[in-house]
Amino acid sequence: MRMPSLLLLLILGLAPGFAANANAASYDVLFSARFVPAEGHALASMEVSQNDGALTLLDLNAPGPRFSHFEGDGEITRQGTRLIWQVPAGGGRLHYRVLVDRKRGSDHDALMTASWAVMRLDNLFPAARVRSAIGAFSRSSLRLEGPAGWSFESPYGPAIETVAVDVRGRRFTRPVGWLTAGDIGVRRSVIADREIAIAGPRGESFRRMDMLAFLHWTLPELARVAPSLPSRVLIVGGSDAMWRGGLSAPNSLYVHPSRPLLSGNSTSTLLHELMHVAMHGTGAPGDDWIVEGIPEYYSLVILLRTGGISGERFERALEWQQRWAQREDARLADPSSGANTARAVLLFRDLDVELAASGGRLDRVVAKLFGAGAVSRERLAELLEAELGRPSQVLERALRAAPERG
Repeated sequence: MRMPSLLLLLILGLAPGFAANANAASYDVLFSARFVPAEGHALASMEVSQNDGALTLLDLNAPGPRFSHFEGDGEITRQGTRLIWQVPAGGGRLHYRVLVDRKRGSDHDALMTASWAVMRLDNLFPAARVRSAIGAFSRSSLRLEGPAGWSFESPYGPAIETVAVDVRGRRFTRPVGWLTAGDIGVRRSVIADREIAIAGPRGESFRRMDMLAFLHWTLPELARVAPSLPSRVLIVGGSDAMWRGGLSAPNSLYVHPSRPLLSGNSTSTLLHELMHVAMHGTGAPGDDWIVEGIPEYYSLVILLRTGGISGERFERALEWQQRWAQREDARLADPSSGANTARAVLLFRDLDVELAASGGRLDRVVAKLFGAGAVSRERLAELLEAELGRPSQVLERALRAAPERG
């Protein structure tokens, strides 16, 4: 299969959030955690400071035995996997214990040793349903502690002392994203106006400088394609015992130290996950093929545009994706992985060709799609039609052959 020259020229580049009402009620929430490696857990707390009872209830998704030993001010009750905290009108504190280690299949996606820990802050501070005064919002902050000499790197910057938690678009903000702690090495740089931190446990073969050099070469083009990429991004590595892939989260991502910057099939796990970080919205039910297909396609496109791979190798990579998809009779699926994602990659290649032939750009569609809420086929179709001046025939054919939404 030969790539149309119009697409090659195109790929090479030749051819507002939540604003709190100043008059609304507010309250302060301090999220704290102290890591205890010898016991395998963290002692966590949420401390609410308020004068007018703006926050009345937190309904936490806190299943046992991962979350346990709850105690604090006000009424605390457990209802199955939920923990209900009636917050006192004058504020109060809720203490609990969290098991740090967690497995994804046979490997860990959260792990604490005697000298370091890698996990998501989401798993320290569980998601909550909130009951509060109309329009009330939180001012949240984060404080982390551990054994003597431990350092902490979060999506909000180095947690040397208390750091502010800024999550746009939410009235109740809690810390989310990847965290690395303990005896860690960190490399920092500003690339494409983004503050980049690459951090991981010392002695785990996590090549921070190699990754930083790779990003100096590729990130400016990624940020041009996806301007929604946050102004601060944390990239975390773990150990050989951890999950052997990449996982994105708000303003951060995890990648296993063994993952190559550029794979044998010419894709890049790091670029794929960075595209996920830029994709602020989640996939609508049935449309995970969009969420996975665009990052995988653009991991190839960005490498082509920045000189990481040649046009000939780019074509061979697409041919490899096509053979894989045909061999396994792949579909536009949800969840999307493996050959099904390869099928989605081929669709976005065809959409790129269709747009290029009409003077449009897939880049513009992706930038708008990433800046919206839920990523859906309806939104994709709408943006393609706006760029083409007519409905996309390529997308319509693909959707007619796609499985029905569940």
